[in-house]
Amino acid sequence: MDIAKRNQLIQQLSAQPEPQLVAIETFFDGNDDLGSIGCNLAEHPGMDAFRQTFARIARRHDVEAIYARIAELDPGDDCWPFTDTVFVVGTIHPDELEAELSALQPDEVSGVEASQVPDTLARKQASPVLSAWWD
Repeated sequence: MDIAKRNQLIQQLSAQPEPQLVAIETFFDGNDDLGSIGCNLAEHPGMDAFRQTFARIARRHDVEAIYARIAELDPGDDCWPFTDTVFVVGTIHPDELEAELSALQPDEVSGVEASQVPDTLARKQASPVLSAWWD
């Protein structure tokens, strides 16, 4: 884990109102903490699998942006901020996103009602928002 990047990310996110959001590529930059995403999976596929899957999804023509919602900003000195929800912005169909994420075993992939989109994300994006959630 890159501690300098971890500390910089925590400082950056501390300045945001809750719920704190971070671009998915920033979330993964320097992050090798299996506890930061998908930590409840019986067989965690590894951080590279998460990183590569989201990078592939981000390159799709029907995806505009991907953000991690931070559920726990500072879970400990040797831990990366924790997310249980990733927002995918674009016109990708929920079934296609679920298929793209199948190896990462999210508990739920669904559309997000406009009223449930975090304000900071709603101000940035006008397209539909889907979420992937790991329990």
